[in-house]
Amino acid sequence: MYTETEIKLPINNLEEAHQSVVKLNTRPQKERHFEDNYVLDTSDLSVRNSGCLLRVRIVSSADRESCIRTQGILTFKGTLQIQDGIRNREEIECMVDPPETFLKVFEHLGYSLKFRYQKYRSIYSIQEKQIHICIDETPIGNFFELEGPAEEIHEIAAKLGYSREQYITESYGGLFYRWCKEHGIESSNMVFE
Repeated sequence: MYTETEIKLPINNLEEAHQSVVKLNTRPQKERHFEDNYVLDTSDLSVRNSGCLLRVRIVSSADRESCIRTQGILTFKGTLQIQDGIRNREEIECMVDPPETFLKVFEHLGYSLKFRYQKYRSIYSIQEKQIHICIDETPIGNFFELEGPAEEIHEIAAKLGYSREQYITESYGGLFYRWCKEHGIESSNMVFE
């Protein structure tokens, strides 16, 4: 079992964000790629109502039009806790192949798609640190996602020019529903056109 410890930070300028990350002497861990995420639940939303999440992620090449699938990841996330301004929750992941088959298996077990969200993600790491710095490009804006030990999250966030008041602890689903409400749009799925 693994405890996911992370925050998001808003990005105003994508090019400057990449430059800021390079200045931290990072190295690319995973080049820019496309992620298509399927959040599953029962008809009575038992997973969400328990504060958990069940997701199948399909990771593809950076060109989503070609949709060259590279891997599928099944994820369970436990109940969320916020400590020191940082999200903490149990996370269990495993590789699934082909992921479309797992979606069908879950459908037969009574789980259906409740929310779909997409993003492009670039992942960076720093030698001798455990933190991962992700740059996420989403249909509702761009975000840093910092995942790792709390002290490293605080350190890297500060080096990127952010204060703790700017930490975002919402999921992409939560951010999307809030964005839709602010823009007077009926919410459905956070996908690129």
